[in-house]
Amino acid sequence: MTVQCEFQAVVLAAGKGSRMLEFTAGKPKCLLPVGSKPLIWYILNSLQKSGFTEAIMIVLEDQKTEIQSAIENEIGNNTLNIKIEYVSFDDKEDLGTADSLRLKEVQEKIKSDVLVVSCDLITDVNFVDVLNTFRKHNASMTSLLFPSSNIEPVVVPGPRSKHKPEKDLIGIDERTSRLVFSASASDFEEEVSLPMSLLKKHQHIKLYSTLCDSHVYVLKNWVMQYLKSEDNFMSLKGELIPYIVKKQLSKPIKPADTNVSTVNDKDVCDIFSFAKEDQLSLDIREASAYNDHKGDLKPTYNEDPIRCYAYLAPKGCIGIRINTLPAYWSTNGKIQDIWDKVSGDQKLIKHSVNADIKSNQVDDKCVIWDGAKLSEKTSFKNTLIGMNASVNSFSRVFNSIIMNNVVIKEKVAIENSIISDNAVIESGSKIKNCIIGNHYLISQDSEHANEILTKALMHF
Repeated sequence: MTVQCEFQAVVLAAGKGSRMLEFTAGKPKCLLPVGSKPLIWYILNSLQKSGFTEAIMIVLEDQKTEIQSAIENEIGNNTLNIKIEYVSFDDKEDLGTADSLRLKEVQEKIKSDVLVVSCDLITDVNFVDVLNTFRKHNASMTSLLFPSSNIEPVVVPGPRSKHKPEKDLIGIDERTSRLVFSASASDFEEEVSLPMSLLKKHQHIKLYSTLCDSHVYVLKNWVMQYLKSEDNFMSLKGELIPYIVKKQLSKPIKPADTNVSTVNDKDVCDIFSFAKEDQLSLDIREASAYNDHKGDLKPTYNEDPIRCYAYLAPKGCIGIRINTLPAYWSTNGKIQDIWDKVSGDQKLIKHSVNADIKSNQVDDKCVIWDGAKLSEKTSFKNTLIGMNASVNSFSRVFNSIIMNNVVIKEKVAIENSIISDNAVIESGSKIKNCIIGNHYLISQDSEHANEILTKALMHF
């Protein structure tokens, strides 16, 4: 099965992981190790399972080579079989997600409707189900939503603090699945006011505050064209999507409507000049007995040229966005338990054949990447050891994430911690509940608990 002719997949992979700078500064967020795979592998595998053979990936220019190498390594290992077209931009441009879709190189590649996905999503949802909702209603936009964040409360490394998750307010017409309201809960204090016109048109709205926005959007080609012409939007989720959802309540201005101000005339006419359906679709709908609502004599879809829909993933589906420390820590702890659901028919390889494992104390929860070196007389429990990391004798690492090229000297004890790329832990050190940043040096015989030790945060 292929959906390539009808939809093009665009992967947003230029994010810096601003909520996890302790260990994403200097490292592509999409290459964070999650179990035995880099984070980007999970969304590419999901696209592949859903019938996509190609994808456009937007990355930062200075990260392109590293990301491309990691993906080619997975293709070489036959765990991926998807062609990637890379579009990159300079980090100094500081583009938002909507900005990146507006890039000339992206717009030139887009020839059809678009499935936009984020690199940080891990899910077992088949995107074909989302596409079918989009197809069924000839929608302008369809969003994939999950019933909850799938992130259980966990104690994370670093200073003890409460992580307050962001919440969205999402309104869905329960009878039609129309997405009729979308906003951040932080935009409101105690009350939420809904327009009377919205309540009249959609009388069965359910307002949610617990749904998780997956950052998966199916967009009509005209939305991409509109975005190209309108440079006021920086963010896809925070600005463009709420704007399109809101515009469902409006109607195209007719030539006789001369009392409308110049500003509003431009604002409304611009988007509706793009949101035009072909005459054949209109004629078919007119001849059909189908109507998306009951209880009145109004035509199908209330003749709305802009229509947004929500695909609410069935209960029990997995949908996790790795965009915070709790999400990253929690998911690594349970990735082996959900592997079969999120990977499909892929085999879970816990210990790479290219790792040098001399330790005889490695439990079955450990994941060892290529090139790792575990000396004899070492002990490991429920730990991820990244690519080319080395752990010397008489050291033990429990319930931790050790990233790429880390060096752990002799007689080191690490527990409940994240050690980032190229860090060096000198002999005799004791680290508990800590986050150690990239290239950080822990001096000999030092002890640290509940700390974040990184050079990166000094620059922000």
